[in-house]
Amino acid sequence: MPKTPPFEIIRASRRSISIQISRTKGLIVRAPFSVPEDIIHAFVERKSDWIRKHLSRQREQKEQRNTILYHLGQPHSYEYNLLQKETVLRLEWMFVFSGKVREASVEQVMITKWYRKQAQQHLNERVAHFSEKHGLKYEQIRITSAITRWGSCSGCNNLNFPWRLLMAPEKVIDYVIVHELAHTVHKNHSSRFWTLVESIMPDWKTHRTHLQEEGWKYTLPKF
Repeated sequence: MPKTPPFEIIRASRRSISIQISRTKGLIVRAPFSVPEDIIHAFVERKSDWIRKHLSRQREQKEQRNTILYHLGQPHSYEYNLLQKETVLRLEWMFVFSGKVREASVEQVMITKWYRKQAQQHLNERVAHFSEKHGLKYEQIRITSAITRWGSCSGCNNLNFPWRLLMAPEKVIDYVIVHELAHTVHKNHSSRFWTLVESIMPDWKTHRTHLQEEGWKYTLPKF
């Protein structure tokens, strides 16, 4: 039978023995001041299968993380591997990056960079479509890192969209585009503004409600 991994004993004013697996400190055993070490070691030995299972799981989580990202409203799992200095990030529906990196925090940078690029392309195409079809003129499109607004239109008709908008469904993205293009004509939310929005997208309320209720999930997970 494999040996129980080394562990640190921390004494405290408590009534029972507990086991903690720390990502930074490894295996920690917390025990009352009065409990002899042989009792502590016997307790840890009885829990050895559980300990090895969770230590193994923790190692796997360090090497490979699986989570969910949204792209045009669809959830996709992604896989991230950090092996020595070679990092590979693969998403279920695409390949993003492979190369040498200095630290694992590059994961967030890599994913954000991909979203920015895709958002720029998608939004350029959709804004141009609605602009030409409805005669709504704008100056520039800027991709931002905003986290509290889905879009904005400046006084000189520059349109700003956060890259995370690409996580939303296509119809929802179109609604945000129409909303901001309408601001090139009406710099407020007057009845004339909403009449213009509705003339282009009659079901705009459905998409606004989606953002209000589901928009919270269109962001990157914590790394």
